[in-house]
Amino acid sequence: MNLELVSESATVLHEECLNFDFSNPPFDPKELAQAMHDKMVSKDGLGLSANQVGIPYRVFVMRTGEKPFAIFNPKVVDMSDKELMMKEGCLSYPLLFLSVKRPDSVRIRFQDEEGETRTEKFIGMTARIALHEFDHMLGKVYTQKATQYETQRAMRKRMILKRKVKK
Repeated sequence: MNLELVSESATVLHEECLNFDFSNPPFDPKELAQAMHDKMVSKDGLGLSANQVGIPYRVFVMRTGEKPFAIFNPKVVDMSDKELMMKEGCLSYPLLFLSVKRPDSVRIRFQDEEGETRTEKFIGMTARIALHEFDHMLGKVYTQKATQYETQRAMRKRMILKRKVKK
């Protein structure tokens, strides 16, 4: 399975994703998870959602080690009141880093690649990654969580970085 990232203007990034149907799977879930994990690692990402590679299903992977940690059909069941502001990037928006406020911890109920339902608590950076990817499931991107001023400033910085990379 050869996956490619869609461009940041792709409509699939701004549409709510469909549930992944384990009774009639559109893709082999293990193969999809592995292919997404491989793409994420090759692009040096910490997380990757299926819609970022043009697949409109509620699936994402996170970097937690050598093997894929895949989350199918996630539902946020609890979030901490404590929020932290940190810089985030996104494989769909190369070289664009924005400050985003997110809860410090989150509990997510999901299906693993076997279709088994699990609930996990994520804290700190893994909570941030999970929530960033969860937003993708809703058709939301991190640029919507930053101020317009900060986004414009970051876009200018990105243009400068892109010019330096081309030299």
